[in-house]
Amino acid sequence: MKKICFAILAHEKKTVLQDMIENIRYFCPNSSIVLYNGGNDPRLCRNLGCPVCPDSRKMKWGNLALYMLDVMKWLNKVNFEYDYLINLDSDVLFIKKGFEKFVISEMKNTDYMAVRAKIYSDKWYPGQQMKKKWSKWQGIFHTDTFWGCFNVGQIFSRQFVHKILSFDKINKVKKNILKHGTFALEEILYVTLAQTLDVRMKAYPKDMALYIRSKPYFKHSEIKKCLKSGDRCFFIHPVRRNMNDGARKYIRSLRRKY
Repeated sequence: MKKICFAILAHEKKTVLQDMIENIRYFCPNSSIVLYNGGNDPRLCRNLGCPVCPDSRKMKWGNLALYMLDVMKWLNKVNFEYDYLINLDSDVLFIKKGFEKFVISEMKNTDYMAVRAKIYSDKWYPGQQMKKKWSKWQGIFHTDTFWGCFNVGQIFSRQFVHKILSFDKINKVKKNILKHGTFALEEILYVTLAQTLDVRMKAYPKDMALYIRSKPYFKHSEIKKCLKSGDRCFFIHPVRRNMNDGARKYIRSLRRKY
């Protein structure tokens, strides 16, 4: 079986992070998990049974692009075994099994997949911000048009990760992230690099992308409808980072039920 590795960007609330780890281990039992501490508490990711990226640094909302690059470099350095690397934020939870088989099937002839990966209209706010600094990035991407996607759930094949790390402009990419970063650059950088590096790419199926959004937070009643719909709603985003949240409590009850 192909090996899947989830990278979780953690910010706060250790009990919620532990709840997410237990959730993944139940619904995706054959996958590994690594953590990136993007918060203020250096103890946040300790003693949770998952490797922690030693290059972790504080991340600010709207400027997360460096996190995934740090994870890629670290996993490459330690020769971590995986076939697919998947980016998750800490307000994601799985609600049914089958995601591992879905990934292996969908990625069979693909190196990159993301939610709503496409060229966006001028109304897309992250794109509006990128256009202001496009002159600083266009020489890296070698394209007249940049792509966009939703950050959560980006899937990278190991081959694509190697292409990114061996890209002759990767140091320039890192410098630009720090010096010329734009709002939600993480939703532009990697999907456009997929175009630049000429890797096979596609968007998530629409029936699954419906359940991966920026807002509003999911309610337990909505989750029940998801499970009855027959859609491939393997995981949902966002779920409140509150252990007493109704949706989170309902998802924990699913583990006991199953």
